[in-house]
Amino acid sequence: MQTQTTLPLLCLTLLVSTVPQTTLAADEGVKTFEEVCMQCHTPKKQPLDNKHLTRDEWNETIERMAGYGAEVSKGKMPDLLDYLVRTKGPAGAATDTGKK
Repeated sequence: MQTQTTLPLLCLTLLVSTVPQTTLAADEGVKTFEEVCMQCHTPKKQPLDNKHLTRDEWNETIERMAGYGAEVSKGKMPDLLDYLVRTKGPAGAATDTGKK
């Protein structure tokens, strides 16, 4: 009888333990975008709505923006890139984060 209640509880525990990590990474990308990029790129001022770049192109863009004074730490770069590709990448890019 205990096996019947233990298995669903184990599955639920495994499911719940993986959700916050994914959400945390997505939240960190949004947070970095808001803190760094939105200092210059707002919906009214220099919007990025029409940009649909690949991961490599976004990486180059971030490096170029760093030359203009944007400060993105190396630790925040992967989450920011994931966010930009997911929300402002070419069609189908959301499924390819470039991570191997």
